[in-house]
Amino acid sequence: MNTVSRELFNGIVYSTDAQYVWKDLKERFDKVNGSRIFSLHREIGSLVQGNMTISVYYTKLRQLWDEYASLVTLPSCGCATSKAYLEHDQQQKLLQFLMGLNDSYGGIRSQILLMNPLPTVGQAYSLISQEESHRGIIAGGNNSTNFSAVFYTNNNDQ
Repeated sequence: MNTVSRELFNGIVYSTDAQYVWKDLKERFDKVNGSRIFSLHREIGSLVQGNMTISVYYTKLRQLWDEYASLVTLPSCGCATSKAYLEHDQQQKLLQFLMGLNDSYGGIRSQILLMNPLPTVGQAYSLISQEESHRGIIAGGNNSTNFSAVFYTNNNDQ
């Protein structure tokens, strides 16, 4: 009984029916946490990129999806219904990800939504991450140009 806490051990030590013990433990501890599921739905639905980078935003969303998946069991048979449900789930994740992006990504969001078939959320993340990197390169180039102009102006004033 080293694998059971002392409090639980004291409640089951004198039981003669193992099946009863397991059933009792399952009833006590195998509970769906409806409040947490509700909270996760709310967090997922209201999460927006804001000041986060694409990577941080996507990682945060993935963490919420993973926690949700640990609380809610999805169908896992090989049947067509299960496959359709999993495809629907992936599409919902893609839409959630795209909806939370800043408006500055509206152009690439529109391009992604026009793709047929729609990409996976991972593929969409990759495209948007590349766009973010491209913008950083362009912004970096503009900053160096602006810095050069300021440097030139300041040197001419002397």
